[in-house]
This record gives sequence, C-alpha cells and structure tokens, in this order.
Amino acid sequence: MLRSCGIPIALFSLSLWGCTSYEEKPLRVDDVMEHVRRARLLEESPGPDPRGTLTFARAALLLREHGPALAEARAEYLTALALAGVDTPLSNPGIEIGPAFGFGPEVLTRHVQPYGSLSFAIPLSARLSRQDDVNRLAAEVARVELAVRHREAYLALRRAFIRQALAVRRLVVAEEAGKLARDGAELGKRLVDAGLGTALDVAQLELEAARAEGAGFDARLAQAEATGDLARLTGVSGVVLGGIAEGALPDSVSPLPATDDLAAFLVANHPTLARLRSRYDEAETQLRLEISKQYPDLRFGLSGDSEVGEAKYVVGLTLGIDIPIFDRNQQGVALALERREELRTKYEAACGEALARVELARARLEILMGSWELRKGKVLTLARSQLDLAKKGLEAGAIDAVQALVAERSYREAALESLEAEQAVRESWTDLEEAVGRPLYELPGEDPADRPAEPAKENKNNESGRLDDAPGATREA
Repeated sequence: MLRSCGIPIALFSLSLWGCTSYEEKPLRVDDVMEHVRRARLLEESPGPDPRGTLTFARAALLLREHGPALAEARAEYLTALALAGVDTPLSNPGIEIGPAFGFGPEVLTRHVQPYGSLSFAIPLSARLSRQDDVNRLAAEVARVELAVRHREAYLALRRAFIRQALAVRRLVVAEEAGKLARDGAELGKRLVDAGLGTALDVAQLELEAARAEGAGFDARLAQAEATGDLARLTGVSGVVLGGIAEGALPDSVSPLPATDDLAAFLVANHPTLARLRSRYDEAETQLRLEISKQYPDLRFGLSGDSEVGEAKYVVGLTLGIDIPIFDRNQQGVALALERREELRTKYEAACGEALARVELARARLEILMGSWELRKGKVLTLARSQLDLAKKGLEAGAIDAVQALVAERSYREAALESLEAEQAVRESWTDLEEAVGRPLYELPGEDPADRPAEPAKENKNNESGRLDDAPGATREA
C-alpha cells in the first residue's frame, strides 16, 4: 500500500518544481530620484542633445517619450496585459493521504495501514474561457485608458503650449508699453525744463512708467507658469525645453465648425465615452462569466487503501457533482446584471453632458471670437491713432502731460485687452477641443499623423500582447 501512496506524493513533489520563486527588488528611493533628475534633464536620452527651439511637434514627441501620465498608464496596461497573457488553469487536483488504525481481537497483523486518494475537477461550463475573456477585456480597458490619457495629455499640451506662446507675446507687449511710458516720463521732464509742464505731471508720468514695469513682471510670471505646465506634462525640466519658436501660433483661427459636425466627433473621440464603452464591454463579459459559474464542476477521483490486518488492497473510483439547488451564484449574476445597467445609464448621462458641454463651448467661443475681432481691429487702431496724435500735440505744446498720459494709458490698455481677447479665444478653442475630445485645427509644425489615434481604432484586444502595439508606446525620435 505504500506504493499506492507514493503516486500522490510524487505528483505533489513534481508540482512544486513549476512554482515561481521570490526575487527581492527593493525600492531604492535615492537611485530613483537621481534617475528622474537625469531623465528630466535629458541626460539619459540616446543620440545627440535633443535640446533646441521649442516647437509643438517637439513638445508632442517629449510628451510621448517622457510624459509621466503616459508612463503610469503604460505600467497599468502592462499589469493587465500580464494577466491576460496567462490562460486560466484548471483546478488543481486534490491529494489525501493518511493512516488507518485497526483495533479488536480479529486484527492480528498490520494494525496501521496507509490510504490515499487523488481527485480532479472538470468544468461543465465555459467558465475558464469566460475568465480568459474577462482578463482580456480588463487589458482592453487598460489599453483604452492609456489611449485616453494620451489624448487628454495631448490636448492639455496644446493648451500649455498656446499659453506659453501668448505669454511670450504678452511680454513683448509689456516691454513695448514700458518703453512708451519711460519715453513719456523723459518727455515730461524736458517739458518741465522748457516751462511747459509741472512737477506733478512728471510724477504722474513716472508713476505710469513704474506700473508698466510691474506689468512686465506679470508677463514673466505667466511665462514661467506656462513653462512649468509644459515641463510637468512632458516630464522634462523647463531649462531644456528651449525658447518658443517664431510663428508658434497661427495668425488666425479656423472657421467655427457647426454643432452637428462637433457632435459627430463625440462617439469616437470623447474620453469619458471611450472609457465607459470599454467598461461596458468588460461588464458584458463579466456577466457571461457569472452565468457560467452557475454550473458546478464534475469531480472524479481515484482512491486506494487496504483492509487493516489483511493482505488485501482496494482501489476505488469516485464521481461527484454539486447539485445547484441553493447556491446558483445568484449574488454574482445579480451584481453583474446591475453593473451592466449602471454603465449603460452612465453612458447615456455622459452623452447628454458631453453634448451640453459642446454646445456651451461653441456658443462661448463664437462670442469671444467677435470680441477679439473688435478689439484687435477697431479698438486697437483707434487707440494707436489717439496715441500718435497725443505725442504730436505734447511735443508741440498743444496738450498737457495729463492728456498725453490718458492717451498712452488707453493704448496700453487696448493692447493688453486685444491680447487677452486673443488668449480667451484660443483658450476657448482648447475648451471646445476638450469637450469634443480631439484637436480641431493644426498648430504650425503639428503633424496630424502624430496625434493620438482614436481609442476605437487602436489594436483592439491587442492580440499580439506587445506594448509597442499600445497607444503612447515609446518610439525613437
């Protein structure tokens, strides 16, 4: 009978050879910080120094290569992909061994005899394949999340890049206004020396010059904040981004699309809708799995023992199944059913919210575009003409310094209003793009082929199991 127990023991010992051993990999925080510091300075990038003038195409490449949000999403996708790449195994066979004790006057020899059994379970439903489907759909959800985060980061990058370009332009306007104010203060001093002005006039002009200098600090602060946003999104330090390229923004914006055309973009491009669609597919697969769990596994086994006190061996075959009278996985099925309906309701609500947001963003953009046209055209032209007339009148002694100061202040305010109106329009364009889920016009140097693809058009289910097939995967510059 020892031989009958030896078979289960041998199988148990053999199974241990296939187990994975533990390998320690501690988180060395100092090394991680040093690696991140060098990576942000592009010291670990292969090839020539990638520093240079900042174009949007270069910023988009840095986002794809070094963006922290994409790195996190890739790691999550790899985790889900690792599970999806391993088929759900059959249930492990069960082994039972133990001694049998004999008592009584009829037991003359062999008071202790060993016995053992080996049992297996075979699913009667498609539970294992359904679990594989759930794991693959979980990887698909992670892939869609990676695609969506890339798209969201790309749109956020457009916003930060536009802010950076406008901050540079605002600094130029502030410096021009500061020069006008300083020139006015110097002219006021000369008029006082000539007996055509007062010390109070000079004091007012110098105050305006100081205020104009303060506006320059505001412009530099806006530029620093925009650079910080670009550095955060791209994952590199602001010191290596470089100065913004000339002509970074188009001179004029694109024609405003119709509301119906914008609504047509939503299904394929809106991030929230893409997330909910992938989770709905996952819920469908989870429901099929829970339904398959209603059917029990078929169990069969082999047992062997011997009669205590006798030289006789007994081999038995067993066949069994649980009768699903009470537990038919009612809770799992009910939860999966309601989860599917919950996601359907959320998708419908998200569609309504997305349409409302698109309508509001478009209406707001239409108004702001009209405001920008007025300020950069009529208002700024009139303010410039008034300033030129005031300069000539002040030099000729026809007006006093206060009147010249009013004209200069009006022009400076008109120039800033025009720039702020342009910023409001370009920001509102980005708001509309984020409401739709895709860019609506091209920035200079932007390659539409480098834009994040629509999540639905990516390699669905990623059957190759390679990260390179996923959106946002690292590529060589």
